[in-house]
Amino acid sequence: MEILLGGDQDIGKRNDQQDAFYISTPAFGHTEQTDWNLLVVCDGIGGASFGKEAAQITCETFKSSFMTKDKICDVQEALFQATRYSNTEVIAFMRRKGFRTVGGSTLIAAVIKNNMLYWISVGDSHIYLFSEKGLQQLNEDHLYAKVLDVATERGEIDKAVAQNHPQRDSITSFIGIWELKEISSGKTRLSPGTSVVLCTDGLYKTLSEDEIVEVYDPDPQKWAKRLILNTIQKNTEDQDNVTVAIATAKD
Repeated sequence: MEILLGGDQDIGKRNDQQDAFYISTPAFGHTEQTDWNLLVVCDGIGGASFGKEAAQITCETFKSSFMTKDKICDVQEALFQATRYSNTEVIAFMRRKGFRTVGGSTLIAAVIKNNMLYWISVGDSHIYLFSEKGLQQLNEDHLYAKVLDVATERGEIDKAVAQNHPQRDSITSFIGIWELKEISSGKTRLSPGTSVVLCTDGLYKTLSEDEIVEVYDPDPQKWAKRLILNTIQKNTEDQDNVTVAIATAKD
């Protein structure tokens, strides 16, 4: 089964591009023959300068680490080791620069090997599986909203308070946090015609899941470009950086 890859991004209405991404294609310098495909998407947080560099460090470190670990570990373990190493590197960068504020990057990564999808995520970037069953988000958002919703279910706070809490959308886990405890991961077998979509919140906060599916193209590069174009054409006030990377299992 052949895996086709594509990706694109746009700065949106921000002054800096704080997203970073990688797909294992010659366009990204990947010329080595491997039995896997890798996609990585990162969204910097914590201020313009630090966010941009944190995303770039996370993306590059994760890629390099995975390519090394894959030769000696199983895929899932290689993903976890690459995630933790990326966290260490961003923290080290933060210390060298003397940053005292909280900051870092989200991380979403996917590996396709032997018709299996392995993924890992930290933060609130999304990974979707698109198949004949529709579009399904695979990971969970690491947001304070989850804490608030649990408190609501326990009767500890009122639902209205939870829904309108000023920190509801605050990220509770990211690359660069001192203690990285929240990491989501999983694996699933891919069928021909299935696609994997990784994106930052600049995409899914502007386009609905229906709008993501509406512009589907079997060529992942064309699909990615359509998604970016449609996001920008929405002309949303304060549109965030937007990045998408897609892998499609060809029939």
